[in-house]
Amino acid sequence: MLSSRLFELLGVTIVAGNVEFKDQIRNALFTLEYINREDVPVYLGFDRPILGTWRTVEEVHGSNGMGGWQFKDPAKKPESEHAIDAIIRLSKEFSGEIEILAVSPLTNLALAYLRDRSIVNRIKKVWIMGGALTRGNTTPLAEFNFWVDPEAAKIVLDAGFDVTIVPWETAEDYGLIDLETWGRIRKMGTKLSNFFVNVNKTLLEYSIKQGNRGSVHPDSLTVYLAYDNSSITEQRRFKVNVELCSTSRGGMLIDWYGKDNLNSNLVLRADSNKFKDELLLTLSSF
Repeated sequence: MLSSRLFELLGVTIVAGNVEFKDQIRNALFTLEYINREDVPVYLGFDRPILGTWRTVEEVHGSNGMGGWQFKDPAKKPESEHAIDAIIRLSKEFSGEIEILAVSPLTNLALAYLRDRSIVNRIKKVWIMGGALTRGNTTPLAEFNFWVDPEAAKIVLDAGFDVTIVPWETAEDYGLIDLETWGRIRKMGTKLSNFFVNVNKTLLEYSIKQGNRGSVHPDSLTVYLAYDNSSITEQRRFKVNVELCSTSRGGMLIDWYGKDNLNSNLVLRADSNKFKDELLLTLSSF
């Protein structure tokens, strides 16, 4: 919802992630219909990571990835063009302008790059929600998106894109929607606020069980910071790598003291009040 209001949204690509692939497709199509953006194309990407296996997390996002909310099958259909072909094509059509909001595993972008490495020169910016500084949310070291496809994350980070990463800890600290704000959202009674409450029902319950004072919204925070860079109050540039082996697979490796081959901006602090204000404004809009 935030991305459709804040940006010219060129498309949505689907990749293996939080829930079953078929549910992700259905959810994306329904969401675009719900917010009256049927004009935005949905492109299907890869339904598995480059290597290995992964698990979905319905316990976090509900049985269908939408908090268990039951809704009719959307009339909108996905495009026939594959996601990586769409990424390459759009990078040519909007060369130097297009930005990637990667709030998922990075499989589609990594494989688009391997097919056409010149996209690095055409994509203006890649915003990544992924990685953990020290506190993994899937393993002791790994955040979910990097854990699902660490090979893809490594390919993207090594490719030479202009990358900004919003890691898990930053999302926990600055992307929290507290219970008081939840109360305000419930009272709005708008179409978008009802969507938020229904879709995030399971997430709120899970977040509270994890000891949070509300629900954590890393994807929404990343989208907002991509829109309003001034709300990033601290970021530093590092050499970032991704662990591919052993029990630390999917862990984000940061060279805290290195001065060479710096490849990523890491967002360490953000203005949580401005983020909440923008979210409330969006949810009250209709």
